[in-house]
Formats: sequence, C-alpha cells, structure tokens
Amino acid sequence: MKTNNYLFLSLCLCIPLFALTGCDNDSFGEPFGTDTERYDIPLDTKSIEVNARGQKFAFNFYKEMAGKEESNFCISPLSASFCLGMVLNGANGNTYTELQEALGYEGLTNEEINAYAQMMQTELPKLDGRTVFMNANSMWIKDDFQMLEPFVKTNQTYYNAEVYNEPFNMETVDKINHWCANKTNDLIPKMLETISPNTLACLINAIYFKGVWKMEFDKGDTKDKPFHLKDGSEIKVPTMKQQATNYYYGDEQVSVVELPYGNGAFSLVLFMPSDKKKTSLDELIADLDADRWNQWMSNLSSYSFDLYLPRFTMESSMDLTDVMRTLGVKDAFKSEADFTNISTEQSLFIGLIKQNTFIKVDESGTEAAAVTIVDMDTSALPPATTLKELRFDHPFGYVLKENSTGAILFAGRVDHPKS
Repeated sequence: MKTNNYLFLSLCLCIPLFALTGCDNDSFGEPFGTDTERYDIPLDTKSIEVNARGQKFAFNFYKEMAGKEESNFCISPLSASFCLGMVLNGANGNTYTELQEALGYEGLTNEEINAYAQMMQTELPKLDGRTVFMNANSMWIKDDFQMLEPFVKTNQTYYNAEVYNEPFNMETVDKINHWCANKTNDLIPKMLETISPNTLACLINAIYFKGVWKMEFDKGDTKDKPFHLKDGSEIKVPTMKQQATNYYYGDEQVSVVELPYGNGAFSLVLFMPSDKKKTSLDELIADLDADRWNQWMSNLSSYSFDLYLPRFTMESSMDLTDVMRTLGVKDAFKSEADFTNISTEQSLFIGLIKQNTFIKVDESGTEAAAVTIVDMDTSALPPATTLKELRFDHPFGYVLKENSTGAILFAGRVDHPKS
C-alpha cells in the first residue's frame, strides 16, 4: 500500500554577487583570467529547437516574477530549467505534461531535453577566459527513501548530479548549506533553515558566474546622481559613467544597451522606458517575449555615447510555487501528482519551490550565483544618430545572456538602487 508522501521541490536559486560593472581588477584579483578568442556553442538542428523553447520559458518566467514582485528582484531561468529538468525525468502522466509545457519543451523527448542540458553545462565554462561559469547539481536523499535507479542514473549521466544519502536532520541542513556555499563561492552561505519531517529528497542546481567588462568603468567617474523612483520621488545614488562605444537600440517605447564581458561571449543587456511618462517598466516587461526580445537584439547598432549606470546591490528570497502554478504546473503540487519515475512505493508531490538571489553592481565586474533546490516531501523607430548620452536614472530591467545561443542566465528589475 502506498503512503501519501510529500515531494518537496525547493528551487533555491541563489544569485549571489551579480556585479554589473566595469573592468577594474581590484575586486577580482590581478590579473583576472586570460584573454581568449571568442568561442561559440555549436548547436545542431535539434539543439537549436530546444534552445528556442528554453528562451520562451525564460521570458514567461521573467514576466510572471515581475508581476508578483513589487520592487527589485533577480532570477535565474537557466538554473530553474536545469533543476526542473532533473525533476521532469521523474514525472509521468499529466504531471509530466504540465511540467514539460511550462518549461516550453512540449513535443520533445526526455533524451533531447537532457542532451541539450548536458551540452550547455559542458560548453558554457569554455567560452571566455575572462569569465568563470560553474554549474553543479546534487540530489539529497533521505536514508529510508529508495529512489528508482534509472532516475538517479539519468540525472548522474546528463546533469553530473552528486548523490548524498542523509538522515535529514540539522546536520544534513548544515551539509546542504555548505554545499551551496561552496558551489557559489560563498555567495549563498545559508540556503535552508530546516528540513520538514516529510521531506524525502532535495534536488539542487547551483550556478556561479564571474566576469569583467570588455570596456571598464573608471571609479573616479562615479558620482552621486539623481534616480527617479516609481512614486515620483528622487534619491541620490552612486552612478558610474562610461565613455565608450556600445550597442544601442531605441524607439518610442524602449531604450536598450548591451555591455559585453571579456571576449564578448557573455553580455549584460539593460533596458528602460524611453519616456517613463508614456510607458512604465512594468508594461515593458509584461509585453516582453522571445519575439520582441529578438527584435531588440537584431536592431542593436554601434554608437559612441556617455553611459550613466547606478551601482546597486540586492538580496531576496522568493517562493516560486505560485509562479510555476501560473505557468501551468498544477498537478505536481497535489497529492495525486505522478512522480512514479522517482518512486513506485511513495506518492510524491512538490511542496515548495524557492529561489534566493543576491546581485551587486559596481565598477569591477559581474559575479553571480544561483542555487535551485527541489525538495521532495510526503503527501520601431531607428536609434537617433545624435545620441550623446544614456542615463539609467529611473527603473530599468536587465538580462545577462550567453550570446551564441541567447540563453538567459539571469534577469531582473531595479526599481530602487542600493549599494
């Protein structure tokens, strides 16, 4: 007889130090990395399809989080897709269908999805000697819970998942927190406070990114400048200045600038309303999808102008359960969920999906991390050629992407810069 057990999928996306900054090596050590030629990820026909589906999920995820978070936030769609990809290998029936469709993978086989995830996790660290990308996965299994061997082997093969059998007491909590800290360069020192008595397993993905700008910001140019908040008030924030040639796109609704790291394999894209009296940042993000995003990217042109960007730091902890429900994942959170590819002895369902993030923007570079934990418990107009300067002095969005595939590593919104 099956017992009604609780599958606690805790997606703990910890995006620690995400510094959208210049290239001063003071914060990174001297020197940081080595110059390497640009290397693009080789995609075959099927990988191109899976990649496009993943981009669809990234923007759906981004829009839903923006609609639920009232102020600053940062997410990692890539970390979420890796962790939920491991979970997908354990799902069956309608539970599988809902997860697959939410991730944008309808019509694809598990082998195709897993092969793409394996390829991305292998290739991303190779792209740029001036950036560091690290990815790690783990499965933490309660001592008296037996996972089906094919599920474990699949995630070991395609996700290089480390497997730990633990009693799920406070010592286990300490071990999980230590693992997360270790995989994020100590940027996420504490992921869990405790583990529910009903928790049978935790699936975790951790991502760490560190890079330096291709064109640096000079710390001596950073001055306190006005920033206009959503409520109409004004604050003074340390604002960096860069005099350089960057890629820019602008129309009546949006102003977009792309800042590359290192050899250009990765870049940060910043966007804000062209006229905040006519269009709000919330409206821009709500209307943003893969098609509109690709339109922005394809229309970027090279311009020389003065860029003003505030330093900022943010930290948050978010429950992603409601977001995933909105994206169509419903049965997975119910007692009738079908995770029979994980266990045929226990009736499992997702109890929690959690994401922790930390982001810092300064003159030095970008450092970011994401940890996704899954706990399983019982029961346009052309840009103006006269562009002289671009000031990010009111709420703006950002996306950190890999350029050959367009994969979205991190995305978020800055309503109130704090450094």
